[in-house]
Amino acid sequence: MNYLITFFKGIAMGAADVVPGVSGGTIAFITGIYDTLLESIRRINPSLFSIWRKDGFKAAFNHINGFFLIALFAGILSSIATLAKLITWLL
Repeated sequence: MNYLITFFKGIAMGAADVVPGVSGGTIAFITGIYDTLLESIRRINPSLFSIWRKDGFKAAFNHINGFFLIALFAGILSSIATLAKLITWLL
């Protein structure tokens, strides 16, 4: 998966989260990453620690699709940080 595109999808999700009444989850669904996001979050559970102990950090990171989550959340956070005051001013 191209993580730069995922980053920009995160920016769109963050922008949607800043606007009242618009959901970042809706943007995730529209952009086609909703299922991947839910699956990645679902994999963060107690069995993750046993994978970490048995196979190491890299295996656990790959198990939760860590690069996808980092790219997405970096986009969301950067969008919220940069657009929050602008959107508030525009509203």
